[in-house]
Amino acid sequence: MAEPRPADDDVVLQRPEDAHVTIPVFHTSTACAGAAAAFLMRRIAYRAGAYAPGIQEYVFFDLSNHPVMGGSIDAVQRWFGGRVSDLQELGYRLNARRVAEPTPTVLDWVKAGVGYRGALLPTSYQKLHPLEREEIGHAVGVTVDRLDPRRDEELIMVDPWPGTANGARDRTAIPAALESAHRDFKYNAIIFYWSGWS
Repeated sequence: MAEPRPADDDVVLQRPEDAHVTIPVFHTSTACAGAAAAFLMRRIAYRAGAYAPGIQEYVFFDLSNHPVMGGSIDAVQRWFGGRVSDLQELGYRLNARRVAEPTPTVLDWVKAGVGYRGALLPTSYQKLHPLEREEIGHAVGVTVDRLDPRRDEELIMVDPWPGTANGARDRTAIPAALESAHRDFKYNAIIFYWSGWS
């Protein structure tokens, strides 16, 4: 007797890693802070169930692509302050706060948020990428995500300009040099978090 064939409407079970959405990181050397912040806000919105790729690409375009809007954490702070009410009207319960805390404290806070929190850290490009020759206004994002779809979520660093000389990736585990690279900017950071219901 032959095995029954599944009908077109049969349920196909998926593994958790099959449903993982990969949010793109915009690569830019002139608006690193903006590109990292845009990634963090989209990732947090995804975790909260409010991911809307078309709308979000439009909302975060200037932040990710123009140095005036995303060239530094000061510029990102101004951008966010001017658009927080628009984000709230769209249903994004995103909030941001400027802090000056040691890197391990910020990393612990982000990790405790299990994906509903992120941090934008200005960094010394040369310390994170010693093989690169140029110095740029660099910043990275830190959040909780999966580097490998088959593994558990972990604290990761998102780097909008990982360089070209060292083959670095835009998503990596937290490198040991992050604390030193962040310390050069007196531990300034912007923390992003979701509050309320979507």
